[in-house]
Amino acid sequence: MVQWTDAERSAITSLWSKIDVGEIGPQALTRLLIVYPWTQRHFTSFGNLSTNAAILGNTKVAEHGKTVMGGLERAVKNLDDIKNAYTALSVKHSEKLHVDPDNFRLLAECISVCVAAKFGRQFTADAQEAWQKFLAVVVSALGRQYH
Repeated sequence: MVQWTDAERSAITSLWSKIDVGEIGPQALTRLLIVYPWTQRHFTSFGNLSTNAAILGNTKVAEHGKTVMGGLERAVKNLDDIKNAYTALSVKHSEKLHVDPDNFRLLAECISVCVAAKFGRQFTADAQEAWQKFLAVVVSALGRQYH
């Protein structure tokens, strides 16, 4: 079980309260699909992903980005038990969707880039440290079923 300091908890919840999932989610998933095009194989049902413009304009990508970021709220609300909070998602991504668990790490990087771009100087080194730790725990929990 991960240990959170009061400062980390505060940084994570404070940052989360400022995040618009309808903005950051689509940006992060779009970035994932453009920067790491091999991840597109998990989204064949989303239609045309053949160009950056097609990805940017794809409503299914935008909606799933919101869903992904909305799923992070579960982790924020369950900071002391993220692994159990993500058990069903881990099983789904492992056994049904067969997602490469490294994709979770790549998406976490894209989320951090989008958060940093949005909040600039407000995303201090201390805030980033707590945020990166939080995302690492989420990534580990999502990949748990693979181990």
